[in-house]
Amino acid sequence: MKYIIILSIFVIQVTFAQTSFKSEEVNYWNIADSVHIFGTLTMPESGSKFPAVILITGSGTQDRDETIFGHKPFKIIAEYLSARGFAVLRVDDRGAGKTTIGKNPKAITSENFAKDVESGINFLKTRTEINPKKIGLIGHSEGGMIAPMVAAHSKDVAYIVLLAGTGVSGEVVLQKQLTYQIDALPNIPVNFKQKYAQYVANVLKAYKQANSQSEALVDLERLTKNWRDSLTTEDTKYAGNLANIYYTFKNIAIDWGRFFIRYDPKTALFKTKCPVLVINGEKDHQVFPEENLAGIEEGLKKAKNKHYKIVKLEGLNHLFQHSVTGLPQEYPTIKEDFAPEALQLMSDWLSENIN
Repeated sequence: MKYIIILSIFVIQVTFAQTSFKSEEVNYWNIADSVHIFGTLTMPESGSKFPAVILITGSGTQDRDETIFGHKPFKIIAEYLSARGFAVLRVDDRGAGKTTIGKNPKAITSENFAKDVESGINFLKTRTEINPKKIGLIGHSEGGMIAPMVAAHSKDVAYIVLLAGTGVSGEVVLQKQLTYQIDALPNIPVNFKQKYAQYVANVLKAYKQANSQSEALVDLERLTKNWRDSLTTEDTKYAGNLANIYYTFKNIAIDWGRFFIRYDPKTALFKTKCPVLVINGEKDHQVFPEENLAGIEEGLKKAKNKHYKIVKLEGLNHLFQHSVTGLPQEYPTIKEDFAPEALQLMSDWLSENIN
């Protein structure tokens, strides 16, 4: 796979000097799912017919700033882009902030979140300040999976940016993510790593085939017991490092988790014709860049999309922060909200592709 590697040698100081911007509290409805959505719309202080983007959060219930360990990456992105001529809509997820949960909360999947994004597009089209032909999407993590879902069948999406988006199935993403937790630890015997990796694979396969949350949980109990019974006395010394894995699996037995495991994002990428910017951090240990960038490029090539750019940013983690290890345990210790070079890359690319 061919992609661009940008080395982060100097930390750039972020400034918002080009244009002043204003913020407005907004709300609208996803009528199909009975969700009342609240958020913030930022746009330049003066002018009209602005190109616009909607920010789409990653997995979990996130507020409009995508606040994680005190970091507010979406606030940074919105204000940076609005200071450079773009209108930016960022909203509270269902059940976060002021946004309501909607009907059938136990049956919510990424497809429902895609409908929320479509409602945001329809809202922006009602605003006279927005150019309705220049509305795009910026999705982070799961949001980078949802953006192509929307773009694949909506002619209203003019361009998309995928920040640590997935290019392989959720089963593959989680297998790599969860096994890396043990691979990153020192002095763990190979035999134990193999037993653990097989346990993870068995649970993910069971979830992929399960027809309900209750069925998935029954499988989880059975497979967890089998795994624990297989451990030797020596193995149990290392199993303590994975005390939370059972609860991780328990939490993703819901409809959303089982959909994510089954879903292959290439099905939407195969149909994505609009310009696409793909950015991953080289130290991302949640959505690993190698297989995911390759999967995204495979999808876009099959779509015969000739207007895409793929960039791997050196030294950045899943949250697009400069990091030492890239591991999630490091997130709370980092002061940076979002790497300046990633901001500039997005801004420059969007400016080049809004014609």
